[in-house]
Formats: sequence, C-alpha cells, structure tokens
Amino acid sequence: MEQRVITLELMVQQNTKMTERLDRSMTQLCQAVADLRVQMIQGQAELRQEIAHSHTQLHAFFERKFVWLISGYCGGLLTLIGFMAKYFLDSYAK
Repeated sequence: MEQRVITLELMVQQNTKMTERLDRSMTQLCQAVADLRVQMIQGQAELRQEIAHSHTQLHAFFERKFVWLISGYCGGLLTLIGFMAKYFLDSYAK
C-alpha cells in the first residue's frame, strides 16, 4: 500500500511539474503573440504610409501627363483651325 502511495505522489509531482512547464510555455507563447501583434500593427501602419505616398506620386505623374495631353490636343486643334482659316481665305478671297 505504501508503495502505491509513493508511486501516486511521484506521478502527482511529475504532473505538477509538467503543468507548471505548460503554464510557462503558454505565458511565453502569449507574450510572443502580443509582440507579433504589435509588430504587425506597426508594419501595417508603415505599409499604409508607403501606399499613400505611392498614390500621391502616381497621381502627380498622371496629372502631368494629362496636362501634356490636353496641351497637345489644344495645340493640334489650333493648328487645324489655322489651316482651315487659311484654306477658307485662300478659296473665297480669289
């Protein structure tokens, strides 16, 4: 009987040690997850800033290209009107 009690006490001690080790591991895991969450939030904030900066640069790039395109169209239209006016004056002025 005494041998069985000793065996049970050893098993309880082993289980207690394993439970304490599991508790420490869970605490470390929770801390690691919290640290990872902080890093992810910081990374998301940096990524949002980078995307906003890229969006601003892209918007400025297309705005410049649009101004050049409109300028080209207006110049072409003025040239066409000038040629048509010259043709009209040459045709009907004779």
